[in-house]
Amino acid sequence: MYVFAEFEKRGILRYISHLDLQRAMTRLLLRTDLPIVFSEGFNPHPKLTFAQPLSIFQESVCEIAVFRMDGPPPEEKTLEALRAAAPEGLTFRKVTYSERKLPECRAAKYEILMSSALTADGLKAAMEGPMPVLKKSKAKTETVDISPMIKEREWRETEDGILLTCVLPAGSKTLNPSYIGAFLEGKAAIRSILRTELYF
Repeated sequence: MYVFAEFEKRGILRYISHLDLQRAMTRLLLRTDLPIVFSEGFNPHPKLTFAQPLSIFQESVCEIAVFRMDGPPPEEKTLEALRAAAPEGLTFRKVTYSERKLPECRAAKYEILMSSALTADGLKAAMEGPMPVLKKSKAKTETVDISPMIKEREWRETEDGILLTCVLPAGSKTLNPSYIGAFLEGKAAIRSILRTELYF
């Protein structure tokens, strides 16, 4: 049985990498006494994946960890066990069982808070044309126009700064929201990034 565990990664946990989160989640699962399915071989460990890796310094209220169990207890019992073993900053919201794997994540919604001498309208205007940035991948580094990849842009001025809410591609063609900060360098500085929704 596949277990989809929805959780928030907030506060102090924004300073840990995705690899650190994997290690923390593995230790968490081992503390629960749930009937976790382990890998085979010399170093057995829980079969654990995540819907979409989250970069360091970013927070989220919509993360999903996927692992497997044999003869699982009721979903509410699993949720209670995960909450009891969770560290500060990691809050489990919901547990769902499924016979099928989680489908590939296609997009994600973000709230990007910025500080700037410009107004929200000024930053909106700065992003209306092409947005060339130097984008790095495992295979190469190239200049890419990220503007067509940024969907559903909404700008709002708040007491803490200027808030951009947008949808970015995920999965095999992920666009990290930090590239928006790279394009706006000199015009605005990103203060925080919060992922609020995943789309499958």
